Amino acid sequence: MSHDDPLRAKLIEDTGSPEEADRLLAVARRLPDWSAPTPTARSTAQLIATLQAAQVQSPVTRHSKLLQLGLLIRSQARVIQPEIWLATALVMTLGVFVTLATAQPHVTIESLPFVYIAPIVAAIGLAFLYGPGLDPASEIEVATPTSPRLVFLIRLMLVFGFNLGLGLIGTVFLAVVHTDFSVWPLIDSWLTPMACLSALTVMCSVLFVDPLISTAAGSLAWGIFVSQQFIERTAVPWLTYLPNLASAEARPFLYGLALTLSVVALWLSGREERWLRRQV
Repeated sequence: MSHDDPLRAKLIEDTGSPEEADRLLAVARRLPDWSAPTPTARSTAQLIATLQAAQVQSPVTRHSKLLQLGLLIRSQARVIQPEIWLATALVMTLGVFVTLATAQPHVTIESLPFVYIAPIVAAIGLAFLYGPGLDPASEIEVATPTSPRLVFLIRLMLVFGFNLGLGLIGTVFLAVVHTDFSVWPLIDSWLTPMACLSALTVMCSVLFVDPLISTAAGSLAWGIFVSQQFIERTAVPWLTYLPNLASAEARPFLYGLALTLSVVALWLSGREERWLRRQV
């Protein structure tokens, strides 16, 4: 048996055991050619009755809840595309070194490349978390007792937390190497737009179920933000009608907008669950 078999490698990744993967490999190969019977209303009702009768009610303890949450986090970390982790880490690292290479003495924090790289990297990564095309197991997940909203929330927390962690590490590194930088002002300069821009792309990805549309929306919003900092407002007439989103006065509004967009995205992510309940 070839050890370069991609199906076997996937089964090993899912089961965590080469022996278990080998045991399931023959069945997995037969599945594409299997013709499933068409279910009838009677057979469906019998199946539901059988499952309900066989269901064993076990006491739910705090330990079991934490174990289930840990398993859910682990499973979602494996579902997220590896390219997201790799690309995020690579671009964030490049952003740190570009900032160090281009920073001049007494430079303003608002003009640092890292301030503009970190938010858009996080937003693009979050745009590729939702949709059947990005998650082949989405139909199975909807059929499980775990709420789709909880699954989606875990993914958001994992990817945003990963970006947040890289941003904090990069900020501390910049502050240590370049003593003109202060840690908290630097964090505040990229954290606010990161939260708002990420929430925007997440909501667009759930609303349109298309990562390209959500990426375009995030890029457009980020382009407007960046143009406010590097283009004279009077040179572009329509910029004068927009508030300065980089100002300290705009940060409470941006945090509120990020929270609102995130709540809407989580609510919309439960559409499949509500549809299934209407069908039962």
